[in-house]
Amino acid sequence: MSGTHLPDAPGCYLQSIGTAVPARSFTSEQTVAEFGAVYTEPRSQRLLRRIVRLTGIENRYLAALDFLDRNSDGPPLYVPAAELPGGPGMGVRNARFAEAAGSLVKQAIGELAPGLLESVDALVTVSCTHASAPGLEAAVYDQPVVCRAAHRWNLGFMGCSGGLAALRLVREMSPRGHTALIVACELSSLHFQYSTELDQMTANVLFADGAAATVISAEPSTVRVVDCRCATLPEAADQMIWFADDRGLRLRLSQDLPDTLAAALPGAVRAFLGDNGLAISDVKHWLVHPGGPQILDAAGAALGLPAEALELSRSVLRCYGNMSSATILFILRALLAQRPKGSCVALAFGPGLTIELALFQMR
Repeated sequence: MSGTHLPDAPGCYLQSIGTAVPARSFTSEQTVAEFGAVYTEPRSQRLLRRIVRLTGIENRYLAALDFLDRNSDGPPLYVPAAELPGGPGMGVRNARFAEAAGSLVKQAIGELAPGLLESVDALVTVSCTHASAPGLEAAVYDQPVVCRAAHRWNLGFMGCSGGLAALRLVREMSPRGHTALIVACELSSLHFQYSTELDQMTANVLFADGAAATVISAEPSTVRVVDCRCATLPEAADQMIWFADDRGLRLRLSQDLPDTLAAALPGAVRAFLGDNGLAISDVKHWLVHPGGPQILDAAGAALGLPAEALELSRSVLRCYGNMSSATILFILRALLAQRPKGSCVALAFGPGLTIELALFQMR
């Protein structure tokens, strides 16, 4: 099937990507030192060091660092467990999101190519780390050139797959000729938990904060969005659960998740590519959401990819951490900086259990 002509599709092209992270960063060494004050038992401290080592993350950018100073406006977000067992409540965490997200959204939008916002008539916002409305759109509409009559969608609680789900929604709208602005912003650091459960400790170490924006339109560019698809594994829904309780948003992850995705990916990817006249061997570039090193290892092995195929995904994880829905746009932006040619597949995973797939043609 190599060299097969891609079928014609309604014009849907990526025009520009902008990204932003909080100003303050947190190294792996700082993670061990600071969280060591929370996990005081020797066993928990050993487990913390092991998780930090296994993630391979060297640096993360965290909005929560701006809310730790007792001299700042209002009480600090996180205090010792002895002072506040269980950590801050959902209301406090949500309020901090409203304070921190606006500047990141504006920065990401500000990095888009000049002149694109004037033609935007559809807005899709994405986040799984806050629960309020209006949310991200409030910061978007602070940009005076964004049309007040734009069609609006908010994709919430779709987890790490939310960025590609937004792209899928926009592509399905493409026959109508919309120019769409997608904005994803995740502040996972506002939901760190005082818990020694393995999946929650992993979340505290793995997740980070970031925002990304992109404009999609019918105007031809070097990046065509050829197709998008969502595959769902409801029988594995309990392997990834993201839920709210009185102490914020919490994550439950099964250790079976990498194996489950590895078993499902080959069939889902082959069917998706086959419907577009392609085989796995035809794809030149692979962008896989870095849910963690095990996820990347499992995906690469299941698809038979060479080790270097997922280097961009690993690099973004290493330098930024897992920024949930915004991460795939960081990886895509890194690829575009290399001026790539040929077919590209992006994959991301979310609660459901869902696999989001996107196919790009780059020239």
